Amino acid sequence: PKFNNQLDQRFYFFLNKKLYRVYPLFLTALQQYRDIQKEMQNMEGSAKRKYIKDRQNMLADQYEKQLKDLTTTEGQVFGKLMNRATGKNVYEIIKELRGGWSAFWWNVKGKVANIDLKDRYNPATSRTDEFLESLLQSNWNLGYLQPYPGANNFKVYK
Repeated sequence: PKFNNQLDQRFYFFLNKKLYRVYPLFLTALQQYRDIQKEMQNMEGSAKRKYIKDRQNMLADQYEKQLKDLTTTEGQVFGKLMNRATGKNVYEIIKELRGGWSAFWWNVKGKVANIDLKDRYNPATSRTDEFLESLLQSNWNLGYLQPYPGANNFKVYK
């Protein structure tokens, strides 16, 4: 990308470091989310809620330490990547899986940590998202990061 100044250039390379740290976690989360969606298609009501609760406890035990170690910027990058891949922001994903009340409280916690769970990924309007898109494309093209399935079908979701 074209940089307006040296600060932009430094921020670009800073985002690249954050992307490298978050990307493996993102790939795992995306795969888990897609698996959960597939398995939930045939479930109804209480069976669905029980399955989600059990799956959440299992995933929390497995990944909680890694997720707690993320910085604010890494959390923001993770949310942007999830929105890019699914078309849903993190708030909508939580609401879908755990309900509106849980999503509300996670959003409150996110705001305390300066992370907006309702934020959308849009490289056309956000300089940070533009940098992220550039980093993703260049890292995929150079083979530094493995693209996730459907990565090239990106479109700006409303």
